[in-house]
Amino acid sequence: MHLRSLSVAAERRLSVAAVVAVAVVGLGLAACSGTSPGSGRVPVAAPTSAGHDHQHPAGGPVGSGAPGGTVVVHAADELRATLTQLAPKFEEAFPGVRVAVEYGRGAEHAGHILAGAPVDVFVSADAVATTQVTAGHARGTPAVVARNPIVIAVPPGTGIAGVADLLGTRVALCAETIPCGRMSRAALAAAAVDVRPVSVEPDPAAALTRVRTGAADAALVYRTDVVAAGNDLRALDFAQALRIADEYTAIKVSTGPNTVGADAFVAFLGSALARHVFADAGLSPT
Repeated sequence: MHLRSLSVAAERRLSVAAVVAVAVVGLGLAACSGTSPGSGRVPVAAPTSAGHDHQHPAGGPVGSGAPGGTVVVHAADELRATLTQLAPKFEEAFPGVRVAVEYGRGAEHAGHILAGAPVDVFVSADAVATTQVTAGHARGTPAVVARNPIVIAVPPGTGIAGVADLLGTRVALCAETIPCGRMSRAALAAAAVDVRPVSVEPDPAAALTRVRTGAADAALVYRTDVVAAGNDLRALDFAQALRIADEYTAIKVSTGPNTVGADAFVAFLGSALARHVFADAGLSPT
């Protein structure tokens, strides 16, 4: 059994390396001429700080053109669980590479990047922030790596099977001042279903609590919210919400010096392994 476990681990490592290596080879001579920062050890999950000075390690070029040094990633807070799993897998595929991730709101990250912060990759579902970064500081075409739709959260044994069943039921919604609330109302409008909420909550967790306690028959939240909450509630998809789901877009940022590492990391986020990790968190494939 022990030998089998080692064999499976080795196979997984090789498969990760193969997925990313193929993408890196496709970069061609242009990638080989890029530079990347030094290989100083940097934590995978750097803490978010409003006063971050963005003084990331820097160093000389990686002569082989393969990923090396530190890949600086700025990502949405809600991707913390998935990237905490994925960053070490990328590092395993390329010994010596380090991924430094800073989490926060898209608008904050965009502000840092527009001010010239040395960021290699930006990943966010904030449409305004991604548009700003794409317009002025993107290399190549941004890639949508995952989608997060609004769903109907219901308890087991419910008679609710779809969005049309919400008419006349007790529904908890998030406040319109947060993304969950705005997207829920947009999805309901697209489905032409007029819901009069029994409660309006400040966050998804509070809306889900209403369902758990029986104060509401259903809640509209992101699918990731239901998955993170545990196994006591079910998530029901509906077509209108799937069509307007939040899209997590990965951008290779021109202010970052590690172009080879950024290209490889964005390619990795589109790999089968990454899609599996995103799916486990409740995110839809692209």
